[in-house]
Amino acid sequence: MKKIIFMAALSVALTSHAQIGGLIKKAKDKATKSEEPAGTTKTEEKTVTETKGNISAPADGLDLDFATFNLTPAITMNSLLYGTVVYPGGSSRFENYTASFIPYKKKDGTNVDAIRDQSKFLKVKVYKGTEFIDYFEYDGSQTFDDLKLRKFNAPSSQYKKNGEWANGTNVDFKKWGEGTYRLEFFAGSKLFYNFEFEVYKLTNSDPYAKLNEMYLSRGPWNKYAYMEQEKSGNMIFGFYLQHEQFQPNAADPNKTLLDVSWTINITKDGKPFATQYDPKKPRKDKVERAAWKAVSTALTLAGGTKQVQLADFTDGTYKMEVKVDMEKSPRLYTFKVANGKIVLMDEQDRSKNTNPNQLIEGWNNFYWFKMQ
Repeated sequence: MKKIIFMAALSVALTSHAQIGGLIKKAKDKATKSEEPAGTTKTEEKTVTETKGNISAPADGLDLDFATFNLTPAITMNSLLYGTVVYPGGSSRFENYTASFIPYKKKDGTNVDAIRDQSKFLKVKVYKGTEFIDYFEYDGSQTFDDLKLRKFNAPSSQYKKNGEWANGTNVDFKKWGEGTYRLEFFAGSKLFYNFEFEVYKLTNSDPYAKLNEMYLSRGPWNKYAYMEQEKSGNMIFGFYLQHEQFQPNAADPNKTLLDVSWTINITKDGKPFATQYDPKKPRKDKVERAAWKAVSTALTLAGGTKQVQLADFTDGTYKMEVKVDMEKSPRLYTFKVANGKIVLMDEQDRSKNTNPNQLIEGWNNFYWFKMQ
């Protein structure tokens, strides 16, 4: 055992600071393997109960001080929807998320070093149902608003995962197939957020088609709309669109964009309140095949030209009706304004939300509404 530990120590001296803990642990595991009870097989980082192929779940992370901020951390809803991408060919991208209230201090009082502590700071684990698939590390050095917001960016260079160099944030859905997937977000050793979505596949019956099968995602993109307060004070209405046509342009198989027209009408207590920026013209957007796109418009008060600002939403009951030319039924959303404030859904209201791991985080400028 002394020889093994000595060789590990010599290797550590020639290895980067970020790998020291992993190498020492590997040496100890090897030295004590014969002492483990029968039926227990160790990977480099965790037991095989959370191992798939050659990838095992990451070791425990930093012990962060979650009293750094008064509020629990979460991933903003809009970044969840633009950061979680399923490509038609079956690959994916899970990055560019914005996290709120991630501690920047450790329990020992020292600050996190986003570069040196990368391997134990920000991670996402990916599951299909209860089956662990993979995990990804993130560069958490980009921050905003006095460190209250932090990005989950993909690292600019490769990093070691189970002894192999890794980069990117791709899961192969051709391999794993259709079903419900879950992203688990970790800050240090703490799981602080969950996000579930569905992956499904469409098949093209045309044997001459360039693309014979297409993978798509389904989840909050289908259900939610939002209003965003811009710095100017104007309110922007938005929601998400995609299309499922393999060849939307019959004359050109290389053109995968589809022209989509839509309108929005908002009533207050049953009376006209606002519509899209140009009340006489529907909005027109080019929507990509299989890819979710946020489409949006400024709002104009009914019967006038004034753009809607937050102060224009006085107390009452509001109904938003969105008509999309490729959808049979309009999308309907309702909300109330009380005491001059938009009443948040319970899932977005931190004083009413019962599951912080699935809080709809709108920060201080997004209001989210669930389709009826």
